[in-house]
Amino acid sequence: MTLNPKLTKLLNEQINNEMSSSYVYLAMAAWFEQTPYSGFAQWMFTQSREETMHALKFYQYLVDRDAKVELQPIAKPKADFKSPIDVFQHSLKQEQKVTQQINDLFEVAEQVKDHASKNLLLWFLNEQMEEEKTVGDMLERLKLAGNDAASLLVLDREAGSRPGTGGGGSSSASPGA
Repeated sequence: MTLNPKLTKLLNEQINNEMSSSYVYLAMAAWFEQTPYSGFAQWMFTQSREETMHALKFYQYLVDRDAKVELQPIAKPKADFKSPIDVFQHSLKQEQKVTQQINDLFEVAEQVKDHASKNLLLWFLNEQMEEEKTVGDMLERLKLAGNDAASLLVLDREAGSRPGTGGGGSSSASPGA
């Protein structure tokens, strides 16, 4: 089944959206690398990799559907933050933005009756629900911690031990870490 041209265009845009999200998270990881919070740096680096994998999933879907992949430029992300709370507030906004983008894609897939695309997008919507909850939960815990250094370090250690972050303890979020 040939992919609808409007849906093809939007799926290509979503590759860009996911790569932009990856870049946003990489900027957040880089900011945390300049602080004592290596666990948060690892957490954000892991998020960056996950967003890249999402982009590749959309890429492969277009390839599998014999649709043309058209890559677009990625904008420079915000790189200066005030605090861990500020970073996680931006992270939550980013996740909410991506959720809306995928919801919009799902609406188009429904309109053009492309059930295969709807199936792909349902996976992403479930993923986004999980991402928003994870980021939102950490943001609430950071707000509770306030400026208490000990509490922030506990949350940092916990963030660094999140699955996929390499287990924490390292000061480097680099791919080889």
